[in-house]
Amino acid sequence: MRVTSSMMYTASMTALQAQQQELLQAQLQGSTGLRIQRPSDDPSGTFRDLLFSADLSGVTSLKRTTDLATQRLQTGDKTLGIMHDSMMSAYELAMQFSPGTSANDPEILKGAAISALGIYQNILSIANQEMDGVPIFGGSRTATPFDNAHLRATNVRVQSQGTGSASNAPDGFVATVSDAFTVPAGQSGAATIYNIAPTTTGDYDVYINGERQALPVTPITRSGMSDYLDLGNGVTFNMGGTLLNGENLAFSVVRDGAHYKATQTQLFADGALTPSTVDVTAGYSAQVTDGATFNDVPLSVKMVYQASSGDYAVNINGVDQVPVTAKAATMGQPAYVDLGNGLTFSLVHPPQAGDVYYFEVVPAYQGGKQDRPVQVTGGRTLPGNVTGAELIEGSGSVGRDVNVLGALAALRGALLRGDAQEVGIQLARLDAGRGQTSDFQSLTGVRATQMEATNSILTTDELSLQTLKTGNSEVDAFEVLSRLQKASTSLQMLTSVERQVLNMSLLDFIS
Repeated sequence: MRVTSSMMYTASMTALQAQQQELLQAQLQGSTGLRIQRPSDDPSGTFRDLLFSADLSGVTSLKRTTDLATQRLQTGDKTLGIMHDSMMSAYELAMQFSPGTSANDPEILKGAAISALGIYQNILSIANQEMDGVPIFGGSRTATPFDNAHLRATNVRVQSQGTGSASNAPDGFVATVSDAFTVPAGQSGAATIYNIAPTTTGDYDVYINGERQALPVTPITRSGMSDYLDLGNGVTFNMGGTLLNGENLAFSVVRDGAHYKATQTQLFADGALTPSTVDVTAGYSAQVTDGATFNDVPLSVKMVYQASSGDYAVNINGVDQVPVTAKAATMGQPAYVDLGNGLTFSLVHPPQAGDVYYFEVVPAYQGGKQDRPVQVTGGRTLPGNVTGAELIEGSGSVGRDVNVLGALAALRGALLRGDAQEVGIQLARLDAGRGQTSDFQSLTGVRATQMEATNSILTTDELSLQTLKTGNSEVDAFEVLSRLQKASTSLQMLTSVERQVLNMSLLDFIS
């Protein structure tokens, strides 16, 4: 086969154009950093890039969501720690001014009410804390969870037949509660209150939440140790001495995390069997009319029934009001007391002389029922922060049915009234409120840990997908440099060959 100069020229030009195309392709990849410039370069690689991009976008979106949720939960956990410390301060304040302490002067108690108000305001501020314009404990709503434009009355607590004098019992009178303890049937209050009174036969009558037990309890003797009483249901009581006629002891069993504990024993010297028994009684209720406003929120209301006149002595935040007479019951409407300014109190049972009723007026929760669940990998969701209804009002399975704001308002009211006896009966409620905040802090901490772990997994997934996407679509810089060098060398060689072919063709033409 005869090879002509024309054939050599054509072949050289074809090779030269191919190398120019390869040089341009390598230069384009080097400048953009992408291996695939158009789908036809690598159809399967293009399809993989679409899959990686879609997965990466989804993971990045979930990571942003969980990152924000983690920040909110961590903020919630920290603020709940502050709230728990505040409730501990309130409990210690009540202990400081309880009956039997050295600071029972009414004027000193009234001065301490400022501290109780400061704790209340701190708790209220924490409950309304926001992050990025959304309340942390607002149940996904942007409305302020608690404000004085929306008020409610707490559950009414009844103290039967007035108050009695009390002091701390001498050392040795101590109650012990085992893990076998359960709240008595039908009792849903924050505390189970025990009263122990001596009988003429040497036994002891026992009252639980004001109800006398069927049989007296006989002391159990121990060699070299003081006698003790087995009160049943896992509760035992050590007798540190002998009670005189007319004296009785009282203590409360309250929650302590997942267990129960007994409060300090009180000694009553005036024969009153249930002077510190203040329980929520079904039926009694206070109502606040929508839109009602008050000048000194929170309100702590104390009502005492005066049998001689049939009136109710009312004290609100330490200020005695004009005595009020109950309105008679009508068809479908029980008797009630109109306290004015949109505040009423319903009576479902006839009062007895000296009965005392307590309740508070505090902001009502205005948020949502639950914080928006956070979507994570695999279509699963994790819960967000607890709500103000759970944390402040004690609702839900974890709550202890304690209105924390109400408990603090009650402490302030007792201090404003200069009543050490009333201060003392706040201890069980404040302790239950402290336990409630502790429970929710633990719950929030667990949720924050779960969210952090999920966010860490998503971060790893995001990095893996980014690496795969980069390896699939982006160019290898060393490979591009190699191809550029190879194409440049080939172009130089082909240009030299083409020049030689043209020189030979010109010589043939001249000759």
